[in-house]
Amino acid sequence: MSETDYVITKDGIFSRADVKEYVRPISSKEELTDLIERMPYITTIDAPNKRTRKVLYDMAMEEYKDVEWVRVIKSVYLRMSDHKYEDYEPEYLNKAKEFLYGEISKQFGMDIEDVEQFVCSAVKKSLDDF
Repeated sequence: MSETDYVITKDGIFSRADVKEYVRPISSKEELTDLIERMPYITTIDAPNKRTRKVLYDMAMEEYKDVEWVRVIKSVYLRMSDHKYEDYEPEYLNKAKEFLYGEISKQFGMDIEDVEQFVCSAVKKSLDDF
């Protein structure tokens, strides 16, 4: 299947032929490569309290944009690594990874289980080259 055969729906990534409604086609390989290179410079979501943070996570996820999924992933990951996260945050992390890693796996022709290591290596290389 080509990149245009996959779309983002509110429930995940599917073949265009399998759905009637979708949010958008998945991002191109070039767009995702650019996003991966920019990941270290994408800001996290900062909020004064847990209620506001949840609202901001919801707003980010509802945009169905790659950069917003990166923001959610980075935000939750950092909060979890500091052991200062709310019970609801891992769910946002997993959902954002499902969407972003799903796009990357389709465009780069790899198993979704290999995407996280691929992204980490690419970000490290980008930083080393900087």
